[in-house]
Amino acid sequence: MKNTKRQFKMFSFFDFDGITAHMEKMAADGWMLDQTTNRYWIYRRTEPKKVKFAVTYFPQASEFDPYPTEELRAFNEFCEAAGWKPAASMAQMQIFYNELENPTPIETEPELELQAIHASAKKSFVPSYILLFVLGLINGGLWVSGLLGDPINVLSDPTKLLTGGIWLLLGLLCLVELISYFRWHAKAKIAAEHGEFLKVPSTSKFQKFALIVTAIGMIFWAINHIVLGDPLKRTVAILMCIYMPLLFIIVNETKEFLKRKKASRGVNRTLTIMTSFIVSFALMGVITFGTLWASNHGLFREKNEETYEHRGMTWVIHQDEIPLVVEDLVDVTYDGYMKERRGDESVLLGQYVMNQRPRLDADEYSKIPQIEYTMTFVKIPALYEWCKDRLIYEREDLWGIDERDYREEDAENWGAKEAYRLYDPVYGAENWYLLCYEDVIVEINFDWEPTVEQMKTVGEKLGRSL
Repeated sequence: MKNTKRQFKMFSFFDFDGITAHMEKMAADGWMLDQTTNRYWIYRRTEPKKVKFAVTYFPQASEFDPYPTEELRAFNEFCEAAGWKPAASMAQMQIFYNELENPTPIETEPELELQAIHASAKKSFVPSYILLFVLGLINGGLWVSGLLGDPINVLSDPTKLLTGGIWLLLGLLCLVELISYFRWHAKAKIAAEHGEFLKVPSTSKFQKFALIVTAIGMIFWAINHIVLGDPLKRTVAILMCIYMPLLFIIVNETKEFLKRKKASRGVNRTLTIMTSFIVSFALMGVITFGTLWASNHGLFREKNEETYEHRGMTWVIHQDEIPLVVEDLVDVTYDGYMKERRGDESVLLGQYVMNQRPRLDADEYSKIPQIEYTMTFVKIPALYEWCKDRLIYEREDLWGIDERDYREEDAENWGAKEAYRLYDPVYGAENWYLLCYEDVIVEINFDWEPTVEQMKTVGEKLGRSL
């Protein structure tokens, strides 16, 4: 039986009503608050009992203080004299409990209590949430910019989808918290002038929603990169999962170590911030250069993966499963083909680039038939036209080098809803096609003119979902 329990903090910094009610319920269930961290409440198992809790705010306190200041120590002694025992604290927030049935409240003057809350909020809560909101806004804005510029690449990549969503959600969460606080504070000032305590609005439901959405996104991301990913993706994903908790632990332990050594508040804050920057860059550097070194030395190659040498370079002989191969279309005698499939897939889109090519050291390389195609799987119908327009734009306008354009052709032979062929202003029709099926968009390139039978085969092989 566990004697300790951890819970995510799902209350705003200023939500003293919600915090006290939750702590009293936990005590009644046999769990007494023992300490707090930046993200967790930590409880110890006790006998279930009815306990009153109170949350007060002491603006002079700091999470970097090596020990309680004289003022805070005097305040604690005053509270204990009234039967209020310290339960836990975090920076300016001080949590007390009292086992008396009807104890005397710690705070009896609404105006003084509001002043303490606001002074504490301006010192920690407000600046940190404004900073996080700005970071969320900037990174979320960059993500939206990338989405508008290349929607398929962003929406088909689980990592980009997750990080963009998290930044936007973080910005929204901070905005909700700040708006809730300042609206409450404005109304609380009016109420305090009449000697009344104004009930604090709770944002805990929204915080829980944000946590659940983030957890689901991270689970899906982990499945794609750790369970189903190739060795490189799996390694990077695992390292990133280690990176964030390790950074947090190192920075937090640095702060706690300096507090135990009784370093001053200013020294602790400075060294802790420096440690966070140095360690974050150091760890990311190790991950980046370590991954590049391992990749260059072939450590991420699949087991039994064959290679060959050509013009002083080592080439991997890929033999991935692809739905359409050259042999489905033409008779060939060459048996040294390489087949490669690369891409990503999210809950919204999937895009895979596939090709079948001869080895570079093959005799008469240029005369051996080869094929290349891209399949974009659209899982949300509303995204279909957006993706189609983007694929057309990439071929017609993206590079601005020539005036090539897609022209619509008869789609019946391809078994498609729509079919387009790429035309060059100088060379005329190219053997590059864009084919629109029910929920799959195919771009395919031949190095020969396809026949009607070959078109039908393409539709049978590629015109369906994964």
